Amino acid sequence: MTESLRVLIADDSTSALYALKTSLAPTGAILTTAMDGLEAQHILEKQAFDLIITDVDMPKLDGLKLCDWIKNNPNTAATPVIILSSRESDQDIDNGFRVGADGYVPKSSAVQELIPRIEQVLNKTAMTKNRILLVVDDSEAIRTFLHTGLSAEDFEVLLARDGKEAMEILAKTSPDLILSDLMMPNMDGKQLCHHIKTRDDLKNIPFVIMSSVQDKAIMHRTIHDGAASYITKPFGINNLVQIIDKILSEQFRVMLVERDRLQAERRMTFGSIASLVKALEARDHYTSGHSESVTHIAMHMAKRLNFTDDQIIRLHIAGNLHDLGKIGVRDNVLLKPDKLTDEEFEHIKSHTTVVVDILDPLPGMEDVLVAASSHHERWDGTGYPTGLKGEDIPLLGRILAVADVFDAMTCDRVYRKGMSKTGIRDFIFEERGKKFCPECVDAFMDWYTQSDGIVAPLEDWGN
Repeated sequence: MTESLRVLIADDSTSALYALKTSLAPTGAILTTAMDGLEAQHILEKQAFDLIITDVDMPKLDGLKLCDWIKNNPNTAATPVIILSSRESDQDIDNGFRVGADGYVPKSSAVQELIPRIEQVLNKTAMTKNRILLVVDDSEAIRTFLHTGLSAEDFEVLLARDGKEAMEILAKTSPDLILSDLMMPNMDGKQLCHHIKTRDDLKNIPFVIMSSVQDKAIMHRTIHDGAASYITKPFGINNLVQIIDKILSEQFRVMLVERDRLQAERRMTFGSIASLVKALEARDHYTSGHSESVTHIAMHMAKRLNFTDDQIIRLHIAGNLHDLGKIGVRDNVLLKPDKLTDEEFEHIKSHTTVVVDILDPLPGMEDVLVAASSHHERWDGTGYPTGLKGEDIPLLGRILAVADVFDAMTCDRVYRKGMSKTGIRDFIFEERGKKFCPECVDAFMDWYTQSDGIVAPLEDWGN
């Protein structure tokens, strides 16, 4: 929770209001209070809030009626409501959720439960906010009803009249969840579900069947065929939203588990890459730290090119392994202090393709490997290994080309002394639009001007 969080508290008890304000003060939230439901209504007609906390027993308008009004008002329906009440029976709690409450906290346990419940409700609201739903139904009345009700809950709603029209929409947009009628012309809900669950690019989208048919065998069959839920018509928007929230919450948890798994795999991959790079650079102390320096420069350039964190992560991998193919270069060539023969130069050029051979078995590395193998391509087509020209060279490769030349030429090598940073900076600028991509040179010059050519890690990358 942050200082920008706006909370409306409705409770007719002065002591309760004081206790709530005291409890919430450390969160930095901006608090507004109302002594009854009617006053809360008047406030909500003039101001917007991020969260509403209400008691049940209040004069003029009780908390249940207030919550019902909030959830049926298009201007406030998306605002989460937590009921904080001394009524603690199962029936009382059910009544709270029946009118659309997002959370229910007994006053007897408010000290322990209120803040965690607020965080839970806000996290769920943030997770579902602006999610895209595809509604598929041949009834115009139902489409209108769902569009109005779900839009009021802050969902973006797309509409289709049958499964065939839905597939046309899915060719352009990937929704977060699909709500489909069972019985429709052209392509019914069962056929649509089957098509989606057999497509790799669509199969993970949760699919909910809506139907007036209450046949248990059909319900079980649709679930068996991949539907996430089966809801019987008629139903209310509040009940439907609870089902959608539950499905999206479960999907979100699955995504978090998968994200953690992928991050663990990525750490292992980075560890393996780091070991290979250290093994390479141990062969030649002149190139020690070269891959790391090139990576840092490239990432600074990428920030100036407005790369996303995910793109910078890919560049980080490519930069660290861009010279890994030199493991396959013979020592008498790699460490030769004299000028290379034509045959030896052709041999050392092979390092750009050897890196692909080494790491090709790793899944999901295609773009990274192409980038790493293209850092000796040149804007004018005079580079290697394939003589790519201009924008045919992958952008990551163009960035690495500039960063690699700068670090390589400013460092001592077995066959020559390093050159001055200003000299190499001028050389790179002179080759702008010739050997090097103009856009990448501009990003390099911006970094160089601000850093004076001092290579340092990008502190906030990936954050």
